Amino acid sequence: MIIYNTSYLIENSMEKEFCEWMKIKFIPLLKETGTFSANYFCKVMVATENEGLTYSLQLLFKSKELFTKYHCSFEPRAKAVFEAKYRNQVMSFSSLLEEA
Repeated sequence: MIIYNTSYLIENSMEKEFCEWMKIKFIPLLKETGTFSANYFCKVMVATENEGLTYSLQLLFKSKELFTKYHCSFEPRAKAVFEAKYRNQVMSFSSLLEEA
């Protein structure tokens, strides 16, 4: 199992709108790729003072090949959609994990 985790740092004031957009627009867009078997959208419970909130989106892939297909064929468009919505408002970083 390959897990592709993207963490998002947002301001407290945009939490409701960000979560709704992720659930209603962005995650369904990603699901259309048909490359991952499950996803989790979670709020990170460890808070840091005055730095906002952190959310995590995890996509679970059954194989490295399916992840590569997603990463090469679909992720550039997804990143462009996200950037168009949240340019300079949300910081994000991604990690690729493999089930031990």
